[in-house]
Amino acid sequence: MNERIMRHGFFLFLFFVLTRSGLAQQRIDNVRIRVTDSLELEVRYDLLEARPGDSIYLQVRSRLRGELFILPRFLRGDVGKRVLAGSDRRIVWNVLGNSYSLNEDIQATVLIKSPPPPPNLPKGKSRQEADQPGVAVGNRQRYAGPAWALLSVVAPGVGNMFVQTPRPRIGLRPLITLGCYGLIGYGLMERQKSLDVYDNYLDQKNIRAGEPYYQEANRHHQRYYLATRGAVLVTAIDVVLTFVRGLRNSRQPNQVSGLVLRPGLQAGQPTAVMTYSF
Repeated sequence: MNERIMRHGFFLFLFFVLTRSGLAQQRIDNVRIRVTDSLELEVRYDLLEARPGDSIYLQVRSRLRGELFILPRFLRGDVGKRVLAGSDRRIVWNVLGNSYSLNEDIQATVLIKSPPPPPNLPKGKSRQEADQPGVAVGNRQRYAGPAWALLSVVAPGVGNMFVQTPRPRIGLRPLITLGCYGLIGYGLMERQKSLDVYDNYLDQKNIRAGEPYYQEANRHHQRYYLATRGAVLVTAIDVVLTFVRGLRNSRQPNQVSGLVLRPGLQAGQPTAVMTYSF
C-alpha cells in the first residue's frame, strides 16, 4: 500500500479535528493513526471523560470526493455508545471493504455526540416527576384517575383507555365493549325465545306432550343466564382494573386534580369518601 502511494506520487494527509464543542475537545486527546497492511485505517485515542449517552464516531472527508460514507458494519472497536473512558481507545475502519482507497488526501475527524439537554421543567420538578402520569404539560393536565371506572360501568373497556399513561391507549379495548353488549343482546334474545317456547308448553294438554317444549325453554333460559352473567363478570373485572389503575395514577405526587375515592368510617360503619378537586 505504502509503495503504491509513493510510486504514484500520492501522499496520505490525516488531520484529526476533535470537536463536538469546546468541552468535547478537552475530552479526547493523543490521537494516533496508522494504515495496516490489510488496507484498514486504525485510529487510537485517549478518552479523558465519558458521560452517559455519549456517542463516539469517525468522520472522513476526501479532498476530491467530499465526505466519505462510512457503513457501520465496516467499523469496529471503541466507537458508538457505551465507550468507557481510558487511554489507547481504538477504532478500526475497513476501508477496502467499504469500497474506498487511501491513495488521496483525506481528513479524518473523531467526534463526540452528546445527548440533547432535557427540556426546561417547572421549578422544583425533576425529570422523573415530569415523566409521571398526571403531570401538567404546559398549562394543561390530563386526568387519569379512578373516576373513569364509572365510564367502564356503561361502556366496558372504554374507561380503561383513559387511565393508561402517559397517554390514552385504545388497543383491543373496544372489543370488550362490543363483546359485552353482544353477550347482553344474545342473552335477551335467548330469554325471549325461552318465554315463547314456555308459552307453547303451557298450551299443551298433558305433561308428556309438553315435555319437549319445557326442555327447549330451559335450554334457551340457560343460554340467557350464561350470556348475561358473562357480560356482568367481564364488566365487573374491567371496572375493578380501571379503578385500581386510576387510583394508582391519582397517588402520583403530581396528580393534583380530579376525583379521589378512599375508604372511611362514619358512625362505626365503613363508608366510601369521595373528594373532587379542580
